[in-house]
Amino acid sequence: MSERQGNVLKSIEAASISRERTEEKGKYEIGLIVHGLHVSGGEDIICTAHKFYKLALDSNFTKGRRTTHVAAACLYIACRRREKPYLLIDFSDYLHISVYVLGAVFLQLCQTLLLGEHPIVQKLVDPSLFIHRFTERLLGKRDSAVSDTALRLVASMKRDWMQTGRKPSGVCGAALYIAALSHGYDYTKADIAAVVHVCEATLFKRLIEFENTDSGSLTIEDFLAKADEEPVPKCSAKTGEVLCKHKDKGAEHFSHGLCEECYDNETTMKKLGV
Repeated sequence: MSERQGNVLKSIEAASISRERTEEKGKYEIGLIVHGLHVSGGEDIICTAHKFYKLALDSNFTKGRRTTHVAAACLYIACRRREKPYLLIDFSDYLHISVYVLGAVFLQLCQTLLLGEHPIVQKLVDPSLFIHRFTERLLGKRDSAVSDTALRLVASMKRDWMQTGRKPSGVCGAALYIAALSHGYDYTKADIAAVVHVCEATLFKRLIEFENTDSGSLTIEDFLAKADEEPVPKCSAKTGEVLCKHKDKGAEHFSHGLCEECYDNETTMKKLGV
């Protein structure tokens, strides 16, 4: 074998070793986040996220970006795919970085992997996925009664289209606040806002919106009795029906019950799920 051929083989070998090390580093960082946030699924969710990480490597997406940021974005995609109850802000808090910095990496990765139109990104985040974890974070323990009441409240809010074009954390916060008070817990709006990662003003708006619904005028006893009688229906909006704030102003339907203006205003943060 000539010296030139030997050098080529050594270069290929070195590149292969470098690639393996980079892949392992990504998997290691994903594992740290999984264990740090107590994401269920263990090795299975790590492997799913790692597959996205390897695709990112194939596209040179990791070049110029921090491994932890790319690893977190890949894990978030995996969690969205498996409907795990985690918001992007959970990952940014864990990494001590801005949610908008991590959100930019997530959106850029989705664009690189051609996931922009995939249900992983387009599907609305279901607020009910987060109730049990938010309840445990607030109370410091599991309380099925509070969680169940909050879930019924979320279902009622969804029937009244309160989740349309809004971040799930605000809907969860309103439901959790009402549920906690109804079960004798004396938490302030500030306590709830800190748990679900929204400002008090947003929480207040969601509470006012619920108060203006038919269910909002009921006592908690009457509400729960009515909820027991009515199974939660699946979304049944008419195709092309405008449900946003412009519904009575002649706006044309664009997507997800929103006119084009509201869709453009909301779609970025909705995709982030923050």
